[in-house]
This record gives sequence, structure tokens and C-alpha cells, in this order.
Amino acid sequence: MKKKLLIIGTAVLMTICSGSVQAFAYDNNANTKIEISEEEKFEPERNWLNMEVADQLNKKFNELTKEDFLKIKKLDLHYKRLEGELPETIGLMKNLEYLNLNYCKLTKIPDNITELTKLTYIDLGDNKFRELPEKFEEKIIKGEYQYVDVESSEVRLKEGLHFLKGNWTYLDRHGDRVKETITVDGKTYNFNEDGTLKIGWQKESDKWFYYDTSGELIKNTWKTINSKKYYFNENGEMLTGFVDINSKKYYLNPNGDMASGLTEIDNKKYYFDSNGIMLKGWLNEGNNRYYFDENGVMVSGRDMIIDGKNYKFYSNGLLVKNTWIDDNTYVQPNGEVATISSNYSHSNVQYNAFKYMTNTSNQLSVHNKAVELHDGDTSNNCVYFLSEVLRRNGIWLPEQTCNTYELEGLLKEKGFIASSDFTQLKPGDILYTNGHTHVYLFMGWRDNQYAYIVDNQRDKFDNEIFHIRNVYNDDSTYSTDRAIYFYYYPY
Repeated sequence: MKKKLLIIGTAVLMTICSGSVQAFAYDNNANTKIEISEEEKFEPERNWLNMEVADQLNKKFNELTKEDFLKIKKLDLHYKRLEGELPETIGLMKNLEYLNLNYCKLTKIPDNITELTKLTYIDLGDNKFRELPEKFEEKIIKGEYQYVDVESSEVRLKEGLHFLKGNWTYLDRHGDRVKETITVDGKTYNFNEDGTLKIGWQKESDKWFYYDTSGELIKNTWKTINSKKYYFNENGEMLTGFVDINSKKYYLNPNGDMASGLTEIDNKKYYFDSNGIMLKGWLNEGNNRYYFDENGVMVSGRDMIIDGKNYKFYSNGLLVKNTWIDDNTYVQPNGEVATISSNYSHSNVQYNAFKYMTNTSNQLSVHNKAVELHDGDTSNNCVYFLSEVLRRNGIWLPEQTCNTYELEGLLKEKGFIASSDFTQLKPGDILYTNGHTHVYLFMGWRDNQYAYIVDNQRDKFDNEIFHIRNVYNDDSTYSTDRAIYFYYYPY
């Protein structure tokens, strides 16, 4: 028996001396290798921390394992008279998130507290320790904890910034909180009366200021806060109302955020682009047009001379277009008010055709008739469409006229004249495209490239029979060809 014990003792001693983590014992009789794991060797000391873990897990103190400490996420023993050092086994609580040991008369914090990477809330205030582990204080200085309190009458922290109790503070060389504005290494910090760094919105003397996350006062610049833009002047004051910045006018709402889009101010409408700049002049939104005067106010419910041309606006500010005011006054498709004279079109026939097609009911009627003439087919109806317009306005053409070359021959027979000088185009003229792929009725210019026209191609133009078309160039957007000449009737 003594020999057997000697063998086991020797084996254990050799294992320990070799520096191995695990220890082994051998039973000569059973010839069995017995492994003694690290967990089996763990023997917790009888201290308040280990006892608390046992209580939380409803286990006996001597049954605790290292894995048990991983189950603890919250430890709250504030105001308990614990005294002494915070036990080293705190380092086993790798999943600890919340630690409150405020006013527990603790005298020392172990270095391994910094190994608790999930720990975000720490309250160790009003204890008896005089210093902190260096790495622990470094983490506090860097603001790595969401909340940490280590202040007391006993401990003196390093001079400088610390993130304490959820706020940045600056401690002077005596360990006291700075409660005023200071400049350190060329950077200015502003502190409240409680010593916390001013961050975010601050109201002072009925004026609003904003401090960034480093405590610097935002001045003389724009600042985006919660997806809204604000402007702060040279004193850091948030501005409201109309402001001029770099020769641009903006409007800041009563709560300070920058206005954009259509905005009503004192019963007047203004428009501010996506950068907040107030618009003056024309605004195009789809097919709708609006005008804002020299003060940025939307023109509405009246006429206005703009660049020497007369325009009319509805009460909602929308530009009046393609509307007859009376028999001699027509608001053209581009919004210009025209007084109709004898030379508005090349002939009475073409004037009548143009005027007839300004009416939306007539447009739809002609379109439907063209589809009917083509046996219900909605494509390739341009000749059916245009010949129907002419028939309804004094130019007789056979209803079976169905291709551009046939139509062209008939127009020539009727006395129509061809021209490629597009500067002479007038409402009611008939335009032919390159390759004779299409024919349509000219209704007026929108600009020096696009014209207002009517034709059968509503499927390409947002279901609109009356629409714009590029006259001078092929247009890949709508797959349309450029015009090459037009026909007019001189009689």
C-alpha cells in the first residue's frame, strides 16, 4: 500500500514540476488514467462575492464552478457593508453587464475588472479605495463605459477628461470638476454648473445653442441634427426666420430647422430647393409650372408680365396653359397669352384645325375615330388621326387614307406647300419625320427645340394626346424621329 501511494505521489509531483496545467493520477491495480480537471480543482474562497453568486444560482457555496460565474449578468449590492477589497473572482464574471457596489466601503479594485468586456454599467462611487487600476482609469478616460461612477472623497483621479455618470467631465489637478469654459491644447470646452460637459442642445437666455460630442460650440455654420439642418451664427445662436447666407436666402422654421419645398409663411407661398435656397423665377414640376417673384413669393390668381410676355396664374399658383379666354385671346401651351390675329396661322383652315384641337374632348374624339378607321388597332394611326382632323376642318380626304406617302400626295393635290424652314412654323402646320415614319399637327413652340403637338401616340406620352415632341432631333427617351419638313396651306 505504501508503495502504491509513493508511485501516485511521485507522478503528481512530476506533473506539477513540469508546469502542466492538468494533473493525473494512476491506479496501479486498475491500470486506469484518472484526469483531474481544472474545474475539479476550483475551490472558491468564502467571501461575500462568491456567496452572492451562490445565492443567485440557488447553489451551495462549495458546489460553485467557474462556469457558474459566467451565468451572472447583474450584480447589485449597493449600500451593503461589504468592506475590504473587491475579490479577484470578479474576473470570472465574463458576462457581467451591470455592477452596482455604491457605498460599500470597498478599499481596492482588482486589475482584472478591465477583462469584463460586456460590462457597461459600473457604480463604485462613495467607497474607500484611494486609487484605480491604471488600465481601468484609461478606459474611463476614453469613455468606454456607458455609465461609470468611481468618485468619492477618498480617490483622486488624473487631471483631464473623464466619462463619469454618463457625461464627460474635466477634473482639475485637485480632482475637482471644472464648472466653466476652459481651453486645453487649443480646444475649448464648455461645462455646466454641475461640471458636465455641454453636449447637444442647450438653452441659455432664451436662445438655443448646440455643442458637438466633443463639447465644442457649433458656430457660424450649418449643422445636421436628426436629419434636419440648422444654422448657428458667429455666437453659436440657432437662427430662425429668413436669413441671408453667402448671398443666398433661406428660411428657418420657428424650431430652427431649414425649410425645403413649397412652404407657406405668413399666408404667402415660397419654394426652397433641397439645399434650402429660396427660388425666384420659374419652377417646373412635371407638366406644371409656377412662378415666384423677386421676393420669392408665388404668383397666384393674377396676370404677370415676365420678360416682356404676359402670363396668367390660377389661384393655386398653377400657370394657365392651352386655354381660350375669349375668341381673340388664347393662352398658348407654353403659358404665354396671345392676342389672335390674321397671321397666327398660315391660313384659316389651319387656324381652325389648330383651335379645334386645343379642346380635349375634340382630341379624344379624333383619336377614337382614328382607331375605329384602323379596325380597332391603336398603333400606326398617325395618318388616320391627321386626316380626320383635316376632314373636320374643311379639307376633305378619303377615310381610307392610311400611309404617310399617300397623305403627302393628297396634301400636294390640295395645294399644301412644303418647307424645311422651321422658324416659319405656325399652329396648324403638318410636320413629317425622317423616313416618313410619322406625321403630326404642330400646336406651338415650347422652346427652341421642343414643340407642343397633337397626334396618335398617347401611349408614349403619359396617355396625353396633346404633348411635347422634339422637332429638331431624334429622341431616344420616346423613340421618336426628328422632323425634316412641314406642310402649310397658304390660302
